[in-house]
Amino acid sequence: MKFRFLAFLIAGCFLAAVLSGCEVTYPKERFKESVIKLCKKEYNLDVKVETLGKTIAIYVPLKDLLDFNFAITKKAAEQINNVILSVSRAALSTDAKFEFYCIIAHDAKIPELQIVIIKSVEDVKRFMLNDISRGEYSKRMLVDLRLSPQAQKERAIKEVFEKMSLDKKWQEDVMNDFFRSEPTALSDIGYWNEKFYIKDVNPGEFLAEQIANRVKIGFRENKEIFEKFLIKASKGMYETKSGKHYFRFEFFNEPKWIKDFQKEEISNTIFKETVFSASDVLAGYHFQDYDYIEIVSQYDGKFLKVSKKELENFKKKKIKFEDILTGS
Repeated sequence: MKFRFLAFLIAGCFLAAVLSGCEVTYPKERFKESVIKLCKKEYNLDVKVETLGKTIAIYVPLKDLLDFNFAITKKAAEQINNVILSVSRAALSTDAKFEFYCIIAHDAKIPELQIVIIKSVEDVKRFMLNDISRGEYSKRMLVDLRLSPQAQKERAIKEVFEKMSLDKKWQEDVMNDFFRSEPTALSDIGYWNEKFYIKDVNPGEFLAEQIANRVKIGFRENKEIFEKFLIKASKGMYETKSGKHYFRFEFFNEPKWIKDFQKEEISNTIFKETVFSASDVLAGYHFQDYDYIEIVSQYDGKFLKVSKKELENFKKKKIKFEDILTGS
């Protein structure tokens, strides 16, 4: 996988952060300045730092982020790793109560293309205490290579402005008033034109994306399933409706060359793998603030709703997946 090298690099050297100890070495009043200085002094990297609520965001411009196959280069992976290590050291030795950090890196030659990495501070602590394995630790990192949502938005709007022949000042005023705002989803996080576009990450949405990613990656690595059908995209959401919190997982999937492959087999396989992943992840994080999960297979429109009690009983092996599927 394109990001495997990066994931294991990051996982492999976090133990060095233990050296920072538990003292308040980086007070919250000077936290951003401290991270910038750490990255410059120890790795000669110029970064920008912003915080919002319990989330730290770090912007890292790099010269050679991707190779011709759109994979992260070895040099870029090491530089990103160094930034994450510096931020982690600071986050574990501050009196500020940070829960997540977000690394935004882009290639100076292609600023529209960015890599966004979102990680839990608590996961770092647990890894250093050997409470989670290296493999599990790497699965808990959200890594996404994508075009900057803000860059795409602004370019499309500017094309409209040009057609309308609007004055440049008016263009900037309209853009600032209506089209430059904090993102509402993790997929909108980024950095563009000297400005951070970040949100305060909450545990629910972080776990929703993590579970969806685990299912998608698991399908790609399972040869038996991969030969039958593929998941083109996955989406995890943490939402509230009628006073209840719930997870919603959507999978955009399709069969491959097998003509007689049954639609029901596709959706049931997705349902089963999602139930397995959701029960493992939510139990692993001791997350309780939800009432049920929803799983949607977009290929055939099939839908499965699993209550919190059912998911917990499945994890404890009190019920089987077939019991959930039949509602027994």
